[in-house]
Amino acid sequence: MTPTYVIETIFTSSLLIFFFYSCFATLIVCLAYLISEEVHRVLEERREEMELQARLTGPVDAVVDEVYEM
Repeated sequence: MTPTYVIETIFTSSLLIFFFYSCFATLIVCLAYLISEEVHRVLEERREEMELQARLTGPVDAVVDEVYEM
């Protein structure tokens, strides 16, 4: 083994390790983004459902309710 071969092997291994870790990190970031978007979508749907439910259970018209209370 010559010093050149050892340096080339180490350099090649380092580049491969860097490449695979970069791919792995990119995959993790993409999955985190997709999960985050899905969570935001579900929270938005629940918020809209709660608003709709509040409208359905609440008074139809505040002015009419006020008149009937008098």
